[in-house]
Amino acid sequence: MQYLSPRNAAVLITLCSIAFGLAATGVRGNEPDPEYSFVYLGDLHFDKESHHDFEWVRANMPADIRQIEDYVRITENFTPGLFKRIQTSIESSDGRIKMIVQGGDLTEGLCGSRELQETQFKDVTACIRKYIPQTPFIAGKGNHDITGPGAKEAFDRVMLPWLSKECGKPISSASFYFMKGPDLFVFFDAYHDNNLDWLQKTLSENKHRHAFVIMHPPAVPYNARSTWHVFSKAKDKDVRERFLSILGANNVVLLTAHLHKYSVVERKTPAGSFVQFSVNSVISSSQVEVRDAMEGVEKYGGSLVDLEPEFQPDTKQDRMKLLEDEKPHIARYEFADFPGYAIIGVSDKGIDATIYKGDSGTAWKTVSLAAAVKSK
Repeated sequence: MQYLSPRNAAVLITLCSIAFGLAATGVRGNEPDPEYSFVYLGDLHFDKESHHDFEWVRANMPADIRQIEDYVRITENFTPGLFKRIQTSIESSDGRIKMIVQGGDLTEGLCGSRELQETQFKDVTACIRKYIPQTPFIAGKGNHDITGPGAKEAFDRVMLPWLSKECGKPISSASFYFMKGPDLFVFFDAYHDNNLDWLQKTLSENKHRHAFVIMHPPAVPYNARSTWHVFSKAKDKDVRERFLSILGANNVVLLTAHLHKYSVVERKTPAGSFVQFSVNSVISSSQVEVRDAMEGVEKYGGSLVDLEPEFQPDTKQDRMKLLEDEKPHIARYEFADFPGYAIIGVSDKGIDATIYKGDSGTAWKTVSLAAAVKSK
């Protein structure tokens, strides 16, 4: 065996350490950047009857009792099947699927106390680990996750430590980010820590190949509920324009949920374009059908309010106008009504989402999530 001097041994150790560090961060010299996939889930609304103080619900949210009953049934009958399907996809991916990203409303909320909401969060994370034992599962904050007394405090006490563990770094807010190899993932809290200075700084200071922003409500309306996007009020017009420009300047892929529908929208801004991708993962039946499927910019506009003719008829004209005002900025539009999940593939070539109906393992379609109009 050839003898190494202490100095040469130290140099060898240093070089090995650098090589290991580069490999661990996904940077591999002149080789192509790594290709990988992740699962994207929309709303889940995990729930059990024991999570609720029904006396509080009846007194404060009586119209939501039937909704709670539906989500309890869905959680018991369909959520395990979805998680099993995801684990099967992970096991058959030869290590390609690296994580699961969830867009908020992981839970139903409406528990009635901080203690019950903490139990709901602990139960959903236990269920995830029962069926998906190892793959990181990183969830955004949805409005249901923080609805009810003590719910925000429960999110901070239970979910922030969970997210810290899943991300492998301290997480102290529902607005946070991490790098996956050369790609940036930014979770944006639409309800509390929605600081645009922080978002702009995070996107500009972290060099990346692709940038994903995960946020529960959409930034661009895309169906009959056209007032349910973030910064939708007239007083927030300037804030919204800045927000959209930040997304466009970075050609972001924006992953959203909230409206319980599938959609792909490319939105132009003066700074560039971004793509908004939405799915719904509330599977309420073993038979999943695709309804109201449409594709093409010509389908976008005020007529989308007719998808839900009984929804808030008193606001119909306002919702139609909002969609018509947005229409000139839309460069691409797809929509469909069904639940499922997506597996998003990421590489140097781009970003593609393969969409699955319900908990099926058969792909419905694959779409590109690349913006056609790049920022300069």
